[in-house]
Amino acid sequence: RGIPTSNGFVVIKGSEIATSIVNSYADSLKKMREKLLAQEVVKEKEGKLIFTKDYEFSSPSLAAAIVMGRNANGLTEWKLANGKSLKEFEQEYNQ
Repeated sequence: RGIPTSNGFVVIKGSEIATSIVNSYADSLKKMREKLLAQEVVKEKEGKLIFTKDYEFSSPSLAAAIVMGRNANGLTEWKLANGKSLKEFEQEYNQ
């Protein structure tokens, strides 16, 4: 779960992230996940990785890549409760 902001995208406390990553995962993303774990922004709980607090990323795509453990386009991966993508929402909002 998350919220777009003027600075990027906030992943909400309690959100779960993938416990594994793909082989092609960028080193910079691996380091960011390691940093989030070291700072206890993300903690293991009952075999799951969970955000312990709200955390703002610089973009929806970076947030999606960290959460999903693979490269991701945040504008198409993040969905509203009604199923619309963040991109669809932004296009409708900006009309």
